[in-house]
Amino acid sequence: MAKSPNTASKSKAAPKAKPEVHAPEAATKMLDDGMGKFTDMATKFGSFAEDSMKTATERAAASTEMMRTLSTRNMDFFTRTLEQGAEATQAMTSAKDPRKVMEIQSGFAKSLMSAYTSEMNAQAELCMLAWRDAAKPFTAWTSK
Repeated sequence: MAKSPNTASKSKAAPKAKPEVHAPEAATKMLDDGMGKFTDMATKFGSFAEDSMKTATERAAASTEMMRTLSTRNMDFFTRTLEQGAEATQAMTSAKDPRKVMEIQSGFAKSLMSAYTSEMNAQAELCMLAWRDAAKPFTAWTSK
């Protein structure tokens, strides 16, 4: 009987490779390794978040204290200025000579401007020190 093309002899197929017996163990090891890496990453992130929150809390407290200090200094300066202004006004109203009034007024203006400049320099120095202190954690973090 002649063989038709459809019934051509089929050669034996190559035997399929049997799955390794250790495949479940290898998969388990891969999963364990992946979970270990994920846990390490989560731990590092948690540590970073905790350190960041601690630093932010410290900086917020320092900032609040600095604002309190500046506010106190501003109120003290304002109070001194009002007192000196009242004294200068009393001195000017009791003066009989217009030249004496001008002398009192110019002395008060010089004193006020000198006190203002001195106070602003002191407050600027406080702000600069606070800025340097606040930037320390960030400069240390970026230098790593």
